[in-house]
Amino acid sequence: MIGIFKKKTTESSNLSNFVHNAKSRDKKRVYARVIDRAIAEQNAVVDRQKKAASS
Repeated sequence: MIGIFKKKTTESSNLSNFVHNAKSRDKKRVYARVIDRAIAEQNAVVDRQKKAASS
């Protein structure tokens, strides 16, 4: 009965290692790049939609 509730172990991913172990300045740098890319992609989607709507 004791072995029923064993905790499953999984391997750590590169992302989880980064989040847990990276220095704050490194996280901020990476997060800023991710946010900048997301904004650029969103702007591209909006621009494509505007062009499609005006056609």
